Amino acid sequence: MGFQRTLVLIVIAVGTVIARDTRWCVVNRAEEAKCQKMKSVIQKMKRSNVTGHTPLPSDFMCVRRNDVFECMEAIELDDADLMTLDSGQGYFAGRQHNMMPIMAENYENVTNSKPTYYAVAMFRTNKPVSLDNLNEQRVCFPAIGTSAGWLYPISRLIRDQFIVVEECNAIVKAASTFFKQMCLPGALTSFYNPFGNNPTSVCELCSGQNEEFCTTSDTSGGFDGAFRCLAEGRGDLTFLRHDTIQLMTDPAYNIAQNVTYTPDQFRLVCPDRTTRSVDEYLTCNWGQISSNIIMTSAVRSADVIQGYKAFLTRAFEWFGPYGKYKSEFEIFRSNTTYDTDEFALTFSRKNQMFSDQTKRLEDVVGSTTYFEWVGNDFDNILDYMNACPSNAIRWCVISEAEKQKCESMMLALKAKDLRPELDCLYGKNTTTCMEMIYQGDADLINLDAGDVYLAGRRYGLVPIASEDYGDMSMKFKVVAVARKTDKHTTLFNMKDKRSCQPGIGRGDGWIVPLNIYIETEQFLPTDCSIFNNIGQLFVRSCIPGALDKEYNPNQTPISLCEGCAAGGYRKCLRNSDEQYFGSSGAFRCLVEKGGDVAFVRHLTVRDNTDGRNHAIWARNRRSDDYELMCKDGRRLNIDFFNQCHLGEVPANAIVTSGRKTTKQREIMWNLINYGQQFFSSDIDGDFHMFHSGNWYSDLLFTDAAVRLMKIPEDRQNYKTWLGENFIAQIENLQKYTCVNPDSASQFVPSLMLIILISVVAHFLS
Repeated sequence: MGFQRTLVLIVIAVGTVIARDTRWCVVNRAEEAKCQKMKSVIQKMKRSNVTGHTPLPSDFMCVRRNDVFECMEAIELDDADLMTLDSGQGYFAGRQHNMMPIMAENYENVTNSKPTYYAVAMFRTNKPVSLDNLNEQRVCFPAIGTSAGWLYPISRLIRDQFIVVEECNAIVKAASTFFKQMCLPGALTSFYNPFGNNPTSVCELCSGQNEEFCTTSDTSGGFDGAFRCLAEGRGDLTFLRHDTIQLMTDPAYNIAQNVTYTPDQFRLVCPDRTTRSVDEYLTCNWGQISSNIIMTSAVRSADVIQGYKAFLTRAFEWFGPYGKYKSEFEIFRSNTTYDTDEFALTFSRKNQMFSDQTKRLEDVVGSTTYFEWVGNDFDNILDYMNACPSNAIRWCVISEAEKQKCESMMLALKAKDLRPELDCLYGKNTTTCMEMIYQGDADLINLDAGDVYLAGRRYGLVPIASEDYGDMSMKFKVVAVARKTDKHTTLFNMKDKRSCQPGIGRGDGWIVPLNIYIETEQFLPTDCSIFNNIGQLFVRSCIPGALDKEYNPNQTPISLCEGCAAGGYRKCLRNSDEQYFGSSGAFRCLVEKGGDVAFVRHLTVRDNTDGRNHAIWARNRRSDDYELMCKDGRRLNIDFFNQCHLGEVPANAIVTSGRKTTKQREIMWNLINYGQQFFSSDIDGDFHMFHSGNWYSDLLFTDAAVRLMKIPEDRQNYKTWLGENFIAQIENLQKYTCVNPDSASQFVPSLMLIILISVVAHFLS
């Protein structure tokens, strides 16, 4: 029974392989030509029935992309199946594109479960190079992300403080500042250059043409291309695999390329500041590295992966150095010409599809993931490559839901290897977070414009980045919304109505609406009367935070919170625990008949109707069921906010301590900016910066935001950012609320000091 079961499983696996095409991803014309030759030979053997019952794919196909990063994406999207990668790039493929290794190259004739090679730094004998004059050298790199050609040598130079990192997430900039000139293929790809601001000097020594220039397909790319870049005199130093030198100085290569390279023309630079001959790589290297790996998508089924392995094993047995059909095709050799190439081109590239030094292929038994293959020491390499002159950035949150989203953002940024790391600290409320930032116990929080005023005036916090809602103005308009069926309600007859307001102290939920009440003479406040005035105007309201002592010392009347929806201690809290908090919450209050008018942002109605919000409360809500109420008494369609709004408010801003240096503020902004390059979409990926799910709204950022914009340094203070008009509206209300904006002590004890005082008091007692 056991034998029959095994036989059945083999038949199933073979059947699966035969039924599925195998698509190999190639990145240049030479590799495509070799791949097409392999395809032709396999088809020929099938027709002549040489293969017999050997498991082969139904068709072997060659998929062309511009570089290895596009190939990774093609495999992730199921547009290709297989490719060979350097272990460093394989780590990237696994981390960013969910790929896994299935087989490995072995550069010896004996079985080895973990084949390796060495990273070396090579220069021309007639132009000496030493570690002490590296900054004067022109460097030819094989490609960004390769282990021997980038990660191992650069991390060592950072560790030994030759290269100084002054900016987080900008290792390419650091290297380009250190070396005189470079060719670093792939350094301008979107992942390594998300803002497009890597210096073009990283490509000065590259020689590729058209779309291949400075990509991993560049003729100066790859270990053979980097060798030629140095040998031809364009560069002074290159980082290679140790066996590249043997390959490129082989007499057979010299004859084929009509060149003469001999080992004595080159020497190695050692990490201990000595130089040695190229055959002394065992004592003069920059690290021992796991061999190249053949990778596929990690979501392929087990039987398909077994099929790939069976096919690759058979291909090695047929076309390897001792293969039965070596005369038909050599899988580990890159020819100068291929009879299947319709243009009859002559190629100089080596290491096409596989490394030319490969002797056999091995199953990656015990290393089924990319991080298992690269080994434990690889983490140390990445730590240096991700060096950042800053400690963790601490984001202050004001609710459990915000904390959960913040922790998701922390993990998302960490998954992209972004530095410095993010940490999430819980503050009881917004003003507690302001105090924590003032004391140096936290770094960042995103605030409404009304809170920015308090943060700047009371705690000296400064805005460094702003939300944008689609028009690049970094502002929004406040509108008053009513149900269309409630035809008789206008801004001038609020008496005995019910109001839904985003929150006390906010620009949209307090400052603009209250100034409108006063302007339209809904009430005439006197000193300290405004809370009672609102209670008398509206039969009930939901103004989250309106009974907090921080904002309303007398904590009356209770009608200011009666319209809120949360139960227990959560009712009327000035955070997401209250369902009606924030602009979307105020609109929800109107939708669920908690009020007759909602004061919200100009995009709030559109964002929560017509299927744009999938939360239960927003489902089946039509935008044309609501209208805007204008200051001139008219009622207009919700999209006419330019003609019918109550005032403009500066967008939410991310604030930090005013004591932070320009460099520290830049590091914070860069982390946030890098984050939004990867996570600003509300559709793609597992984490969305500007989406809070179906249960909450406006966690960390406003859901209506589409991007974050850096605030110019000359506007990084609350007065300049908010503007005279908005500040005047805030200060117009202060005499009616009787809350001194400077009332907080200028010295708020830190948590450690409070603990220390308590301990001392205990012992003294």
